[in-house]
Amino acid sequence: MLNNDSYYEAPWDDQAEHDELAEQVYEYMKLGEQFDPTDKSNMGEAISQASEGDQEIIRDFIERKEWDKLGAKLFYMTYEYMEKCAEIHLT
Repeated sequence: MLNNDSYYEAPWDDQAEHDELAEQVYEYMKLGEQFDPTDKSNMGEAISQASEGDQEIIRDFIERKEWDKLGAKLFYMTYEYMEKCAEIHLT
């Protein structure tokens, strides 16, 4: 699980419970297309839900023709979005 928003998350009562949920999310994401971050429709959904800041970053990468950074940004945005969707689905 990525810890970008860990400051805002409620503290876990039990680290084992947190680890178990993270493992379930990871396994759930590997099972089929519903939460697969490499699926093009999932990527489109994640991009459509991007924040204003992320949209500006994407525009900057396109304008500067930094395709490798654009690809990495889009993948990580999609992965984090699908991870949150899978976590919500499991809880």
